[in-house]
Amino acid sequence: MTIGTQFIQMEVGVSELSEDMLIKAYTGFDNKYSSMEEKTVIWIQHNFKGASCIVERNGEKKSIPIEQVNTGDTLQMISKLPSSLISIAQVSKPLALELERRGFLRFKVQKAVESEGTAEEGVKIAKDHANQFVKRVKESISMCKQATEAVENLLDSARQGKADTGEIKAYVDSMTSSESADAIGAIISLKDNDQVYAHCIDVGVIFQTTYFEIVKLRGETAIFKDEKEAMLAAFLHDIGKAKVPKEILNSTAPFKKNSREMELIRTHPETGAKMLASMGMPDYFCNMAHYHHVKLDSTMASSYPKDVKDEEIIFATRLLALVDAYQALTAGRSYKKSWTPPAVMRYLDATAGVEFDLNLWQDFQKVMGHYPRGSFVKLSDGTYGFVMTVPDKDVLRPQVAIVRNANDEDLQNQYLVDLQIEKDLSITQDIDAKSIYQNKALEVLSDIKIS
Repeated sequence: MTIGTQFIQMEVGVSELSEDMLIKAYTGFDNKYSSMEEKTVIWIQHNFKGASCIVERNGEKKSIPIEQVNTGDTLQMISKLPSSLISIAQVSKPLALELERRGFLRFKVQKAVESEGTAEEGVKIAKDHANQFVKRVKESISMCKQATEAVENLLDSARQGKADTGEIKAYVDSMTSSESADAIGAIISLKDNDQVYAHCIDVGVIFQTTYFEIVKLRGETAIFKDEKEAMLAAFLHDIGKAKVPKEILNSTAPFKKNSREMELIRTHPETGAKMLASMGMPDYFCNMAHYHHVKLDSTMASSYPKDVKDEEIIFATRLLALVDAYQALTAGRSYKKSWTPPAVMRYLDATAGVEFDLNLWQDFQKVMGHYPRGSFVKLSDGTYGFVMTVPDKDVLRPQVAIVRNANDEDLQNQYLVDLQIEKDLSITQDIDAKSIYQNKALEVLSDIKIS
């Protein structure tokens, strides 16, 4: 028998809340939420920003965003809490007391329970998760290409003074609703890249997924109202490159450090911040665009703009700078090979405390893992495979989908190895999948079928 964690859904009263519960919906309220007064409406809208709700209005039930609640509505449910509201979703003793004081009486919750099950059941769950991840990879390929084109269209329109974010926002909606962000982040080193447009997409999805996980780890409050806003902010971090001549942006050759071209490229952070401000974007969008190339040690030659005070740079921007560096090293360019994701993680670990905040780096590493998902690795038995998970316990021992045997033969029937269980096996090497599969590497990953 094995012991595993499962999650069950239940409805409980406020006195039954416990710290192993996550609130999924608020379902019972006292009388102050019937025919609500204006001050109650304002309080609800402020404290549940980004959530959805069901109200009774003029005798009819309506499912609406929390921002559309009106005076006189009777509140019946609050649900779809965004990650930014984790502080009022993850149950704690102080939260339970405050909820009771505020008149919130019943809740739908998710509770973690330890349950016995057979080893076969655990294996089946792991296989299902791996296959679902591969499915998202396959679905994300075309979406990623289309979103990259949308970034190029945005920069082209911005050159003409008509920056229109509508198309980009549509892809943000699709990516967050389809949960494809983790898949797009996992295929950076496998797909075709460019140094501007695909870069924005990759940075956007990694930033969005890591930001909310790190905020949760730290017990802090997100500055973004939801995942969509966070992804959009990161997508737009390089919008200032619209003012750099396109022949420079699309050049397939590297530029010397002090060349005219590099000087023009280095103007994009300040230009981007001004553009976003003129578009009416929030201050934190502008901060991210302006300072995402500023290193922890701002005296470094690679840190720009210069003469920036540390307190001017917000946490989200510090994280964006780290994600920006991760993507730049992991993604292939026409003039350089990509690094493997684990190699990039090792490099960033060596620079933490100098280029990047050490505590931030440690949190980023917990979320990404030593072997980020999609990494291609060799095991001690000579087999090869793609990393499927970021382990919670022993970070050096993820689950690996084996696609190639020790005789360098590709397998028709791939299988999953859980290194947390298979203690006699270990990862001995991380490898650039393109060195083996050339331009078929992404196809190999997306065609995995664990049976």
